[in-house]
Amino acid sequence: MAMRPLIFCAVQCLLAVTWTIYTAFLPQLAAQAGIPRPHVAWILLMDQAVFVVMDCAMGVAADRMASAMQRLGTWILVIAVLSGAAFVLLPQSTSPALLLGLTALWAGTSSALRAPPMVIIARGMQRSAPMLVSWSVLGIGIAGALGPLLTAGLRNVSPALPFALASAGLIVAVAALRWVDQAPHAEARAAAGPDRARIRMLWLFFAAALTLAFGFQVHTTINSAPAYLKFVSSADLVRYMPAFWLGFVACVLLPDTTVFRRAPAHGLLLVAVALGVIAFAGFAMSATLAGVLVAQCAAGGVWGVVFGAVTHAALRAGHVGREGLLTGMVFAVSALAAFARIAIMLSGIHQRADMADLLRWLPVVSWAIAAVLLAAFIARNAAYLREGMLASGPTALPGG
Repeated sequence: MAMRPLIFCAVQCLLAVTWTIYTAFLPQLAAQAGIPRPHVAWILLMDQAVFVVMDCAMGVAADRMASAMQRLGTWILVIAVLSGAAFVLLPQSTSPALLLGLTALWAGTSSALRAPPMVIIARGMQRSAPMLVSWSVLGIGIAGALGPLLTAGLRNVSPALPFALASAGLIVAVAALRWVDQAPHAEARAAAGPDRARIRMLWLFFAAALTLAFGFQVHTTINSAPAYLKFVSSADLVRYMPAFWLGFVACVLLPDTTVFRRAPAHGLLLVAVALGVIAFAGFAMSATLAGVLVAQCAAGGVWGVVFGAVTHAALRAGHVGREGLLTGMVFAVSALAAFARIAIMLSGIHQRADMADLLRWLPVVSWAIAAVLLAAFIARNAAYLREGMLASGPTALPGG
C-alpha cells in the first residue's frame, strides 16, 4: 500500500510539530497562567518524566490490546482525540493547576502515538517493517528541520490557531493510521524467529540507546547554536539551525536501499555509531562555518540511521508480544536523555566558560561509550544474531 509510509511519516511529523509549537509558546502560556518564567524549565522536566513513564505504559497496553483485539487503530484514535482536546485547551489555561493538568494529560496521551503505531507495523506488516520504521523516523526529522522556522514564524501569532491546526492535522493523520490498520494486509505474518528468551543482557542495548540519545540532545540543544554564533548573527541563526536535520532527512532512508540492505544491520549500526563519533569530533574541532555545517549534516545523517536502526532493533527484539514494551523503552530512554539535558540547562552549567570544552566533547564521549556497549551486546548475542540472519535475512538487527 503506497500510502502506508506517508501515513506513518505524517503521524510522527505532526506529533513532533505539536511539541515544537508547545515549547515555542510555553513561556507565554506559563505567564498567562501566573507561573514565573524561571519555572518553565521545571514544566519541561515534568513533561519528560511523564513521557518516560507513559511511553512504557502505552507500549505495554498496545501489546495487550493487539493480542486481544488485533486492531489498534481505533484505540489510538480515541486517545489521539483526547490528546488533541487537551492540546487545544492549553492556550485557555488561566491558572497554574489547569495548565499543569492539561500539560500532563496531553503529554501522557500523546505517548500513544509513539510506540503503539510501531506495534501496528510489527504485527501486520512484518516484511515492510524496516521501511515503515524508517519513514516514521523520517517524519521526526522533517519536523526537526521545520522546528527553527516554525519557532521564528510563530513569535507574533496568537497560540490558539497553531494549537488548533496542529491538533486537527494530527487527528486526521491518526484517522488515516486507523484505516491502514483495518485494511487487509497482503503480507503473511512473519515467524517469530529465534526464541526471545535467548537474548542476553538486553540492558546493554538500552544503555547504549540512552547514551546515544544523551549525546544527541547535548549536541543539538546545547552545542549547536553557540557554534553557529561564532560566525553568524543571532538574527541569521534560524537559517543554519536546520542543517543537522537536513542531514537526518537525507540519510534516514539509506538503510532501506539495496546496497545497505545486504549488510548485517547490527554491523551497519556499529559503523554508523563510529561515524557519529567522528562527525561529533569534527564538529568540536571545526574552526570555520563551512566545517561546522559539514559536521552538522554528517552528524544528523548518522543520527537518522542510528535512531531508525535502534527503533527497528527493539521492534524485532520484542517480536512476538513485546514490540510495544521494547519500542516504548526506546522512546522512554530518549525522553530520559531529554530530561538530563533540560536538567543541565536548568543548572546553568552550559553557561559557564570553564564547561564549554567539556560540553563540546560530551557527545563524542557519549557515542564512544555507546559503541562499546553495543559491541558488548552484539558479542554476547552472536549466536542469536546468526540464527536471526538465517531466519530473516541480513536485515536482522541486534536483539532480533
